[in-house]
Amino acid sequence: MNNFTAAISSFLRFDVVVFNTLEYVMKKDSYDVNAYKARKEIINTEITQNTPLKSCLDNSGEAGEKLMAKIKELLDTVYSENSTIVKLNTEGTEVRVDSAQHIAVYEAVLPIHEEMRAIIAAHVNEARKQEKYDEAELDSLLEKEEYFYRGLTNMLLLNDLDHLFAEYNKARQEANGAITPQSNFIQNDLSKIVGFLSSLRQHSPLISADYYELIDPLFALIEMTNGRRALPEGKNFGDVITAVKTIARDKTMKWENAWKPAYDKYIQYFAEEAQKMQGAKASA
Repeated sequence: MNNFTAAISSFLRFDVVVFNTLEYVMKKDSYDVNAYKARKEIINTEITQNTPLKSCLDNSGEAGEKLMAKIKELLDTVYSENSTIVKLNTEGTEVRVDSAQHIAVYEAVLPIHEEMRAIIAAHVNEARKQEKYDEAELDSLLEKEEYFYRGLTNMLLLNDLDHLFAEYNKARQEANGAITPQSNFIQNDLSKIVGFLSSLRQHSPLISADYYELIDPLFALIEMTNGRRALPEGKNFGDVITAVKTIARDKTMKWENAWKPAYDKYIQYFAEEAQKMQGAKASA
């Protein structure tokens, strides 16, 4: 493993740590304290120590400064003592999550992933250009990661879309169909969720039929919720939402099962290679 592919591997690991923050928009009985502490430490280390990411950002001018600011904002929003979203209890043995702040988590995480993928793509292209792309399996791993990420984020956002759409209809029904401050507030959150979904579709490099078997029905559903498309004959919103959520869950599970074993194996290999490289530098 040369310096180019070591940097790409490091970027990949960081990206995965960042998007694992999406755990905090999942409904769970409990959240892993050690995972929380590890993510916090890794993200902080990546932007404060002599890492490939810090070097890249320090040498990327205004774009690097902006991404650095986003990463620091993620740390402050989710992983700091100031966070109102995720908190450790006094003993540091339990993670407590405010389930009403999903949008803030998406706002902190999703833009970082897109920019990290752009950085990874640029480094892959340069490594190929210089004939220093010496880890061919990275191509497959990066693709598997992208499928899992797109599946996970679309699935989680769909869950929030379902919840907010039901809340919006309830608010309107309770007001006898009238638009109220409460329904406007929910509508605003719905618009943000749809905006996240649209951005995910816009930035996705995936073009396979497998991928669009999720995306096409998902965006058909969105058009139904905003009145731009009629419901299928004999179906209600509950039927359609349940069907799309089943597709999203099944796709995400399939893509995770393809990605996770490959990622775990590669990251173990990367850690071993990184130790060798550090040892070689120390003895030089």
